[in-house]
Amino acid sequence: MQGARITQDLQPVYLLASSEPLLVRDWLDDARAALREAGIDDILNLQAEAGFDWNDLLEDSDTLSLFASSKCRIVTLPTGKPGIAGGKAIETLCAQIGPGDVFIFVTPALDRASRKAAWLRAIENRGRIVELKPVYDNQLADWILERARAKGLGLDGQAAQFLAERTEGNLLAADQELEKLSIRFAASPQIDLPMIEDSIAQSARYSHFLLVDACLAGQTGRALNILRSLSAEGYATPQLRWALQAALEQLDELGAAERAGGIDERTWQRLRVWRNKQRLYRAALGRLPAATIERLLQSCAKLDRLGKGQEDSDFPEPDWHEIRSLVTRFSGDSTNRYESGLT
Repeated sequence: MQGARITQDLQPVYLLASSEPLLVRDWLDDARAALREAGIDDILNLQAEAGFDWNDLLEDSDTLSLFASSKCRIVTLPTGKPGIAGGKAIETLCAQIGPGDVFIFVTPALDRASRKAAWLRAIENRGRIVELKPVYDNQLADWILERARAKGLGLDGQAAQFLAERTEGNLLAADQELEKLSIRFAASPQIDLPMIEDSIAQSARYSHFLLVDACLAGQTGRALNILRSLSAEGYATPQLRWALQAALEQLDELGAAERAGGIDERTWQRLRVWRNKQRLYRAALGRLPAATIERLLQSCAKLDRLGKGQEDSDFPEPDWHEIRSLVTRFSGDSTNRYESGLT
């Protein structure tokens, strides 16, 4: 098991496992380029969600493409579990893949049960398992420096650390910030901290950081106005859910520390809550009981299930309905007068 990228030594089947969407995106972009270089232009992306017909995939694997001698199918398993029928289909597929064809299965990070599954062993025996490890907090600034260099940006260490703290471990958010900087400072050989701070001050209107701050501060009206703006700007609910859940998990641990005797400096540092944010977290702890924080975390889990198609809802745009409710309750509005919409 490794994090190697596709090279000229193409395997017939891959399992790509990671919980980092940006790393998965990069790996698949490289894979598509390598496949086209190898003469495989028939590349199709599939989502193995509820109702997915595994027999169609098996028939596809046994049929020559109408437009090319070889083909690639990229099959995403949102839950990481193909189910009984899917597992058997993958085993069969590994045994019958035609010469030159490539199948790539994409899953979240592997758990213990998946590692022991027969379908995973079938992939390992016939092809390659690729695991893309997360970028940990103490690695993020260096990752940002390397990513910036790849985009032709010259960041100094302080600027990279500032972006690491601002994006709080979200690689997609960090990459988006670097993309903005690469456009704004295309002609600058070096970008320092004051330049980044000025750029962010000029370009920032609303962001998920401001949404979290408004929720922590108990500003329901402001939080819902920010959410309405983010919706209009095309923000995806998974990114917003991630930001809200991360803050709630920090609150949950801070509350536990407070009940155990008090929050010391090491706790703030361990949870990566910077000094300028600590007042907001203390305000939220004073407003939200432990049971409420637990229910809010359960709402985050429901949002995750909705996003993965694992739970049904009678509401139109159920993910946005749920996130509006979450923001309303997180920001502590007791009247629920905002519950019906983004007013």
